[in-house]
Amino acid sequence: MWILFVVPCPTPDGQTAEDLYRKRVERITPEMQASARELGCRFHRAWQAQDGSAFYAVACWDSREGASEFFRRWNIEDEPGEIAVRLEGDVGLVPDP
Repeated sequence: MWILFVVPCPTPDGQTAEDLYRKRVERITPEMQASARELGCRFHRAWQAQDGSAFYAVACWDSREGASEFFRRWNIEDEPGEIAVRLEGDVGLVPDP
């Protein structure tokens, strides 16, 4: 299950795309990475738009239940204005990571 997370910036509470990106740089620990793997996360990456207009993340989870448990376990809530889009289909130039 691939999910695209998009947060238009600045958020309603004033966070910038760089703020959201830095938050992840500071919060992601080896323990969090191990927990994500254990719960079925196969891929996760995050970016900020160069022009500061948005924060983006893409994740691949084995199941919705695993993703939900990860977010619950680590007290991760949606960012203000965040949109999560479940992606379907799979075509590309190189294999999955």
